[in-house]
This record gives sequence, C-alpha cells and structure tokens, in this order.
Amino acid sequence: MDPLRLTPCQWRALRYLAVYSTSASRVGFRASQLRERTGVSDDDLGGLADLGHIAGRLHGSTESPLPSIVITARAHPKLRIHLTKSGKRAAREIAAGLRALEMLHIYGPATVEDVRFDAGVSDDTLTRLFRLGRLRHEVNEHDQVVLSLTEAGRAYADPYSA
Repeated sequence: MDPLRLTPCQWRALRYLAVYSTSASRVGFRASQLRERTGVSDDDLGGLADLGHIAGRLHGSTESPLPSIVITARAHPKLRIHLTKSGKRAAREIAAGLRALEMLHIYGPATVEDVRFDAGVSDDTLTRLFRLGRLRHEVNEHDQVVLSLTEAGRAYADPYSA
C-alpha cells in the first residue's frame, strides 16, 4: 500500500517513530506515549501493524516484536511499539510528502519548480499527492503550474487543524 494513503494520525505516528527510533530501538515506545504525542488510535496502530510498518511487544518480554501483538494487546499499559524496516521506508516517503504539504501550508501556493527545489520532493511524490486529493494545481498568467493545498492536504500539513 502507498504510504501516502495512510491517515494523518498514521503519518504522524510513523514520522514520530522514525525521528526517535534510534533512542528507542531496543525498548520501543510505549503505545500510550505514542497515542498522546501523535493522536493515533488503537485502530490506526492496528492498521500500521497489518501493513507490517510497526511491531510490538510487552515491556519486559524477551520475545522479538511482532505486528500481531499490536493488534491483540490493544490499550495494554506495557505495550511497546517498534518501527520495522518497511515502516522506516514508509516514513521516508511520508517525510517527502509532508515537507511539500508543510511548505505550501506555511508559505501558500507555489510553483511546481519551487516546491520540488525548496522541499526536495520528486515529481512522482507530487503526482501521487495530487491524485490523492491533497494538492490542487492551477496555471498562472506566466503559464506556470501553481500548487496549493486542498482541505484534505491541510489536515495532513497541520495536525491541529482538525
């Protein structure tokens, strides 16, 4: 599944785990901490586990983290979440899309060239965001394509917009 199709909360959870993965690679993050800091729900975590992006284990357990534990140990106070290799790849893809959306949210509409250059985003990522309804484009008086956010794109760019 295309990581850009995930919900805004799932984006935030994967990004949070990717940013802080080094500090918690061995013990994982408490699921309650992840819920509190990213707004992710148990259903969102279950969806990420189904896709193989995260795995879990109970704190103190010597077993290796498994995606199924995230699904079965819902709201367990000792549940620890780990980012998997596919989750790291998904977080990198999300990071590129998020840079473009945040840039447009902060600075307003911009040309495709400006977004590609300033946010470091590929044409493929911009096309996928457009197809998912997160971006709209218009042609300005200089025959340049200008990108702007849709309401759906705004929900991804600004976590406090909802």
